[in-house]
Order: sequence, then structure tokens, then C-alpha cells
Amino acid sequence: MSKTVDSTGCDLGLIGLAVMGENLALNIASRGYSIAVFNRTTSVTDAFTGGRGKQPNVVGCHTLPDLVAALKAPRKVMMMVKAGPAVDELIKTLIPLLSKGDVIIDGGNTLYSDTERRTKEVE
Repeated sequence: MSKTVDSTGCDLGLIGLAVMGENLALNIASRGYSIAVFNRTTSVTDAFTGGRGKQPNVVGCHTLPDLVAALKAPRKVMMMVKAGPAVDELIKTLIPLLSKGDVIIDGGNTLYSDTERRTKEVE
């Protein structure tokens, strides 16, 4: 049974709409979860939400604050971006927008030592 996005917000936020991000978003939405999506290039977000992702439980966001605002608490944000400095920059941008208890998931191919370092930094 599919649910639509209501005033309580989306179940998950996803950042990065390349091939893997798009397909993951579609998979999540197909399971009845609501998902807010963001890509740094807004035309990519618009193309996805106007095409394959045009569904009641997929919400396109043009800014990271909009993405975070679209989520129900505790917020869960999955990053599907290129491993390396881009992940660090994205985390730095997200931290002030999130609250204690929110979760950031790095879905990229990150070196384990970077994950360990980032975990200590955000906790």
C-alpha cells in the first residue's frame, strides 16, 4: 500500500540524483515510503521529478534547507555523492540544518577511515 506525503513530512531525504541516486529514490518510493530528493543542479531535480520520479510520494527540493524542512523528525538524510571532499563539504552544510538525533547516511564509496573520522566529528 503506497502512502502519499502528508503534513508530517517525508520519511527520507536523498541527496544526489545520478544513476544510483535516482534508482534508489524510485526503489524507496515503490515500497510506499515518501522521499524528498535534492541535486545541486536544480535542473536535474526538476527533470527527475517531472519524469521517472513524478509520483505522489516523491518531493523535489531546490535547496538543502528545503530538503531538511520536507522531512519528518527524526530526519534521515542519505547522501549519494562522489566520495571525498564533496562529502565533507555536504556534511558541513547539513549539520547546522539538522538536530540531535537526526541521521546522515553516506551511501557513496567512502574509505572506511573517512567514515570513522566523520562519525567522530558529527557525534
